[in-house]
Parts: sequence; structure tokens; C-alpha cells
Amino acid sequence: MKRLSPLAKNITKSVSMVALILFILSACASRSYIKVNYQLPGTMPEKPAVTRIQLKVVDQRSNPDPLSITAREKLNDFNESYMLIMAPKGEDLPVEGVYDLTTLFEKVFRKRLDQMGIQVIDSASLQIPKLEVAVTHFQLDLQDYKWHFKMAYIARLVKDGNVIVKQMVSGQAERFDVPGMDDAGTAVSEVYADLINQLDITALLSKLPPAH
Repeated sequence: MKRLSPLAKNITKSVSMVALILFILSACASRSYIKVNYQLPGTMPEKPAVTRIQLKVVDQRSNPDPLSITAREKLNDFNESYMLIMAPKGEDLPVEGVYDLTTLFEKVFRKRLDQMGIQVIDSASLQIPKLEVAVTHFQLDLQDYKWHFKMAYIARLVKDGNVIVKQMVSGQAERFDVPGMDDAGTAVSEVYADLINQLDITALLSKLPPAH
């Protein structure tokens, strides 16, 4: 039997190791959830006069599927769950939880309101202002080896059953799909965090009529 030279053995080992690593990375590529990393704004907003508010998140997407056909082929185990991590970039803090889309938005907006010193309460009173967040677009696409993510929502401030003011927020981003990297989650996180923090809640609340 012909023996392999030491050089050939090393090459064979290296090829086998690379194949094993690629197999492990591809096996880990698809999860049942998308990881969403959210950071609160770095600067503290001015504390508004409002101290209590109702919060409601509604799903008003015309296309309820968060993945395009090509994205779903890659993320074939995804079950429309989102792992929320509220940690500054580079820090490894405990996972906040795994949620569906509307709960994901609710958890994050509760954190923003809490940062402002506003208590979110459950109430049927029309006198207590309500922040209603309507998710209108949330989709991840994979084209030409790039992840493309688009998101949009409308924030409405409601008082006495009337919409006092509303604001639409939207944005998109793209990232190359690198094998073994969570580029899908990174593309979602960058847009998601930026658009949530883009909403000027203090400006919305300033439109409320003065209390009698």
C-alpha cells in the first residue's frame, strides 16, 4: 500500500477540518428564532409631564410573512420568534426573552417609556393617553448573497378616543451573508434599534391638550 507523505497527510487533515467546520457552521445557521439586539438611547430624554400611559401594539402588515421565499429557504427552521437581547454592543448580557413580533415591540417600547419615567398601565379610561404602535412592514429578504431588511411602523397618540398626532417611521438595511455568521440577525437588529429610538416620544406627548 502506498503511504501518504507528511505533506499530503497535513493537506488531507486540513481539508477534513475545513469541511467539518463548514458543516457545523451550516448546521448552526438556521434557528427557530432571529436574534434581535436592542439598545436604549444613550442620552436621557427630558421627563415629560405625562407620568402614565397606555400602550398597544397592533400588527397591520399587508404581508404577514416576515421572510421572503429565498430567506425562508435559508432560515428553514424559523418559527416567527425573536430572541430579544438588551445589551450594549460587545457586552454579553442575559437574554430578555423569546417573543412573537407584537410582544417584541411591546417589550422594547415599555423599556423606552420606563427610561423616560412613564408608567405603562392597563386601563380602559379614555382620559389616560394611549401610545398605539401599528407595525406595517417587517420583512427579511435574501438576494445576491445579501440580507435585505425593511421595517415600518406608525405611532399614534390617542386621547379621549381621538388620534392627537401620528408619526410614520421606516427604514432598511443590507448585509452580506457570510457562512456561519448571524448576518440576518445583525441586519434586523441595526434597523430595528435605530427605528425604535428614532421615534420622539416626548415630541408626541407635547401635542396633548392641556389637562383640565
